[in-house]
Amino acid sequence: MKVISPAGEFEFKVKGSTVEGDHVVMIGQMGVWDSKIYLTPADIWLFTSIFLRPSVILFILKLPFKFLLGSKQAESQADSESTKDKKGKDKS
Repeated sequence: MKVISPAGEFEFKVKGSTVEGDHVVMIGQMGVWDSKIYLTPADIWLFTSIFLRPSVILFILKLPFKFLLGSKQAESQADSESTKDKKGKDKS
């Protein structure tokens, strides 16, 4: 995840989650700082409503295929380039 603010741009790496009282806590690191994000029940409902939009659901459903097909396409391209090298053809 990326956080963009007036203080700068920081990567937020999620390392885990837990529950503290009435909050779900995302534990991670933002830049060089260990960080916690406290989500209230209202925050969770907000995120749920955001992720239940058709375009987001479709994107999530496509992810496994993108990973599978993406890696197969990369392998095919590497095999194709390898075959060209063996035949003595230029790769360009």
